[in-house]
Amino acid sequence: MVVAMRAGRLKPAGKRKLWVDSSVKRYTPAVEEAVIGVVIDKHMENLDVDIKGPGLSILPALAFEGATRRNRPNLQIGQAVYARVVKTHRDADPELSCVDASGKAAEFGPLVGGHLFDCSTGLARLLLATPTAPVLKALDAAGLAFEIAVGLNGRVWVKGESIRSTILVANAAQNAEFLSAVQQRAMVKELVRLSS
Repeated sequence: MVVAMRAGRLKPAGKRKLWVDSSVKRYTPAVEEAVIGVVIDKHMENLDVDIKGPGLSILPALAFEGATRRNRPNLQIGQAVYARVVKTHRDADPELSCVDASGKAAEFGPLVGGHLFDCSTGLARLLLATPTAPVLKALDAAGLAFEIAVGLNGRVWVKGESIRSTILVANAAQNAEFLSAVQQRAMVKELVRLSS
């Protein structure tokens, strides 16, 4: 007998394992997860960053590729940053970093321009899924050029070649959560048609 302790979709996780894919608004930080945070406060040695968790996270000023005491990124309060969680402890604030394990920036760092929106953690996992989410494939097939950063904390940043394409991609991503693959492709075609 299987008893679920939370609401969600039942998904297979191997031959004899199942898991419940649930969508929550509050994020619980876990090590090595990519997140999008918003700078809340600046200090001499670190930044306080909101990642939609139980408290603020700490982003050290030297946690960027090539950062030194004299050469640090100048992030402003309210600016979005793509980072990974490097430390969590129940009695301390999570620590973030904008470099990967090898010390390179990879895709991490400040997010400039574009549009930032909140979503459920379920939608974030859908957009990060492998193979690529049908909505993202459909947007790419429609000839839209865009950048997207998805944080497992339920934040998505989108930057298109124009304001119109940025809004179109953001709307398509937000509407895709409860649609099937066929419905996602049809929705993208309709959005592209309406925006032309």
